[in-house]
Amino acid sequence: MPKLATIRSPYWLLFRAGPGRSASGDRLMKFSHLLLATTALFGAAAAAQAQTVTTDEGTTLEAVVVTGSRFSGTLTTFPGSSTVLNEVQLEKQLATTNDIGSVLASTIPGMAAANGTAANVEQSLRGRPLRVFIDGVPVSNPLRDGGRDLRLISPNAITGIEVIRGASAIYGQGGAGGVINYVTRKGKADDDWKFRTELGTGFSTQHFGGSGSPSISQSATGAVKGFDVTLNGSYEHVGGQFDADGDRLAPDPHNFGGISDSDIWNVFGKVGYNFGGQRVEAMGNFYRQHQDTDYISKAGNIAQGIKETAVKGSYDPRALDPVNRNVMGYLGYYNDDLLSSAFHAQAYYLKNYSVFSFDPARLGGTQTTISSEKIGLQSDFRTPLEKLGWSAGGELLWGADISRDTTQQPLIPLTNNPGDGRTFTPPLEQMNYAAFAQLEMPLTERLTLRAGVRHDQFVLKIDNFVAGLTGVHVNGGELKYQATPVNIGGTFQIVEQAQLFGGFSQGFSIPDIGSPLRRVAVTNLDNFDPKPQLVNNYELGLRGKVLGVRYTGAYFINTAKFGTDFVIDTVNPSEAQTLREKEKVHGWEVVLDGRLTPKTRWSANYSHTEGKRDATHDGTLDTPLTGRRIGPDQFNLALEHDITANWLVRLQYNHSGTRNKFPGSAVGNYYTGRVRSTERLDALTQFKVNNVDFSVGVNNLLNEDYYSITSQMINRNELYSKAEGRTVYLKLGVNY
Repeated sequence: MPKLATIRSPYWLLFRAGPGRSASGDRLMKFSHLLLATTALFGAAAAAQAQTVTTDEGTTLEAVVVTGSRFSGTLTTFPGSSTVLNEVQLEKQLATTNDIGSVLASTIPGMAAANGTAANVEQSLRGRPLRVFIDGVPVSNPLRDGGRDLRLISPNAITGIEVIRGASAIYGQGGAGGVINYVTRKGKADDDWKFRTELGTGFSTQHFGGSGSPSISQSATGAVKGFDVTLNGSYEHVGGQFDADGDRLAPDPHNFGGISDSDIWNVFGKVGYNFGGQRVEAMGNFYRQHQDTDYISKAGNIAQGIKETAVKGSYDPRALDPVNRNVMGYLGYYNDDLLSSAFHAQAYYLKNYSVFSFDPARLGGTQTTISSEKIGLQSDFRTPLEKLGWSAGGELLWGADISRDTTQQPLIPLTNNPGDGRTFTPPLEQMNYAAFAQLEMPLTERLTLRAGVRHDQFVLKIDNFVAGLTGVHVNGGELKYQATPVNIGGTFQIVEQAQLFGGFSQGFSIPDIGSPLRRVAVTNLDNFDPKPQLVNNYELGLRGKVLGVRYTGAYFINTAKFGTDFVIDTVNPSEAQTLREKEKVHGWEVVLDGRLTPKTRWSANYSHTEGKRDATHDGTLDTPLTGRRIGPDQFNLALEHDITANWLVRLQYNHSGTRNKFPGSAVGNYYTGRVRSTERLDALTQFKVNNVDFSVGVNNLLNEDYYSITSQMINRNELYSKAEGRTVYLKLGVNY
């Protein structure tokens, strides 16, 4: 029976800490603090009982199942780079943060650093946009990307995350950088109901008052007359965020949407029924984040080293509170044997509504909202090749998808704007029809081939509208486009402990349609060409195990004839302008993990990504891609020790490198700022007594004082924000 939540992962302790900066004398002092913390933690461990925590981690490579790929299989036959985080690993990561974006930045090589806000606008994967799924349902918004994909469901409803890095033909449009699939909770069809109550809080050690972030989560799983049922409800209040000096951060530090002073609600439910080799499953989730703050931003000054801060006040009493609301659900059907194949069909619905922060500089003071509604049906068959006469094994995955996406972003005039009917994104309606096939075929005992193709047809309808930034009246119309991405790759088992993998894959996406429409200067859509983006991805890697150390190394190149980057809009300086030019991105990743002793584990990873575009349109890649696409190198190191069978401690270190590709760039030029190297250390301890578990996590243990990577890249005085200082998280869980 197909299982959406089947995850078995190797132990990859790839933890993000965060950045930090200090003078050499400060570094020596902080190193002594680190040494003292390590000695205390592991000295206690040496005096404790010699027992080992039992977890699901450390499974073999062959046991890893990648379900988010639409092709349930093991890493031994997957010709690319993938990471699977199971529930145990997620619990550890979420002990020092409540932000999934930060978890992904800590554990996924090639993932750009998180910014700790409500948005993941600049959080690229291998230098390109990512596409997010929840239980296989596409939740990203390709027509108007508001950067909310990673915050559409509570972490309390998730038991695993699957990530495939690199463009992929089989998922349809979007995800040129990779695919992320959240796997939600799932019950078992037994009569015993199980409950879990979890209480938590977080606070800044530098400014306790106003920083409290209490949370509560309640879960229940069980069975009702043969139906397996899973329920979860959670609430979190995020208090003020404070830097290492104890100064309050702006409620929206990067102008993408903030998370401080917010209330977050999530209600999740799933029910399923198994019968005769078949299964019917339904899931629903409601998520709402509402920011209600009494503070506004006070601009900093990059040249003078003055940081952006928060002060009491409001921009406009008529402004709406920022909101991010998401409702989604699906009905799935599984059949183990239909047409000699395993069959899966899924009908889904998704509705998202986001209110963005008031912008006093745009058109005299305005605010926007994004409203998006999606409905779709996706189906696939998995046919064993032996049914088709191939005796060596393998599978053929084939199927079809259909979806409708309606999106709009109206412009709300609040102050001096005359309210002339302008819109940031007019009402858009896109129909998508697709068919695909993917083959996995073992050619020899050592060599496995994978190849596939997908064909997409799109019909985009646009109503008449007035462009938001130009005021031009544009006649609507209909645009049609199509794409046929392909992929081919394979794995070769060199020896038992070394496997070569690699291949060629393509990804297809329409660039954020809403962004160019706001500044369009033509009156007829016949003169508007969005130029679909086809990304070619090449990858070669080696993975295996030697002397007890698991390793993965990969080098990749991805190219696009019509790539997408962002620069400042000289007419509207508060806006970023979209560029469509030839570009190339390349990089490499190394992942290692092993054991120092039976009770002590370590892991490390390093990722490097860089890219250029053809700014002069002469065929030469002569200009670096901006910080919106390319972040600095990332190095993560973690050390974990089991004190007893029910008590562990862990330290996590992150070093973020430098990037200075635009020396001399004037302040105000979007995403051309110099990024200085930073570092940060996190720590946590978890222990369990009978049915009660408790964790203490410390984010930025040494209280490093630094400007956030995002604010350094953005390069604007009004967005020059520090990152959070030392923050403590306490969590108590009871199972009954």
